[in-house]
Parts: sequence; C-alpha cells; structure tokens
Amino acid sequence: MKKKVIPILMALMIAGVSTAANGDGIVKVSVGGEQVGVELGASSVSSVQEIVDRLGAFSNYDVDSGKLEVEKPAVNVLVLEGVQKRSRDVILSNPVKNFTDKDVPRSFGVFVEVDNAPVSKELVLKVVLVGPNGKVVAGGDERTFSTRSETSFYFSEPFISTKLDQYGTYKVQVLMKRDKNSAYVKVGENTFTVGR
Repeated sequence: MKKKVIPILMALMIAGVSTAANGDGIVKVSVGGEQVGVELGASSVSSVQEIVDRLGAFSNYDVDSGKLEVEKPAVNVLVLEGVQKRSRDVILSNPVKNFTDKDVPRSFGVFVEVDNAPVSKELVLKVVLVGPNGKVVAGGDERTFSTRSETSFYFSEPFISTKLDQYGTYKVQVLMKRDKNSAYVKVGENTFTVGR
C-alpha cells in the first residue's frame, strides 16, 4: 500500500508547496505510523483524503498538530465453494473462479481475513456482490467488531442460492467503515466470472 500511496501523496505535495508558500499551513503525512518525508499545504488535505479513501485506506487529520495519518488495513478475500467452522478449525474448500451458466442459483462462501484494521469501538464491515453492470446483486449483513485490543480477525459470509443473471465478471467487495455514522470504504475485492 505504501508504494501506491506515496507517489500520489508526493504529486499532491508538489501542488501543495505553492499554497504553503502563500501562507497556507504545513501538514506532515505519516503512513501506517511511519513519518513520510512529505509535507503539503493544509488546503490540499481534503483532496488527499479523497484519494486515500479511493485507495481503500482511512485518513485522520489533526488540525492542531498538522498531522495527516493514513491507515491501510490488509484484507484478503477468498471466494470458495464452502466455508465451514468445526470447533476451532476453519475448513475452506475449492476456490471459485467461474461458473459456466447464468440464471442458475449458486451457493458459495466468502472468507475475509483482516489485518491492521483501524482501531475502533464499532468497526463495521459488510460483503457485497456486484454484477458486471456495476449494480449490487446481493449483500451480506453488517458486522460490527471492536478493534481496541485486537486489529486482526476473520469472518465468513455465505451467499445461498444467489441468482447470477448476467454473463461477465462479478466482484465480491468488502466494505468497511470506522463507526456506524461514517461512509463505507472498499477495502478488499475478489472476482469470478460467469460464462465460458
């Protein structure tokens, strides 16, 4: 993530240098807790935050200290024929890459592993299935996690008898927000196809 975020922040920082010269406040950027050798004008913070959201990360801007913190959770998304939990073991079976026919109800499981989640009392996640046309076909329930003491966890979401009525690539997306009142950010994705 750092490799993706840093060049973008560098470009925005260059644009922000001219505003800083005009009396704009200076903002220091850190990614994942590490200070990055990047400073930018305070007027460009909202633009940087918008880009950070689109990259599947979260940002916190502290006006008093002039610090912008970028946090990117590591999210793995597996689409499988089945996910079962037996006692303490999780059994994952056969990754789903494609289905040959449309208009057939399909059942599959989504296994999500999250590391380095933002610290939150009520971190909210949900899994959605997006069709080739870009519209949500099905969605799982919202799940709430407290990440104050542990920022790594996993869960599974079943999709039972889901009708896939289009040929093309379907996206399984994991959406996350820091609390109930925040906006969702897409933090992970996997795909499969319907068709030959």
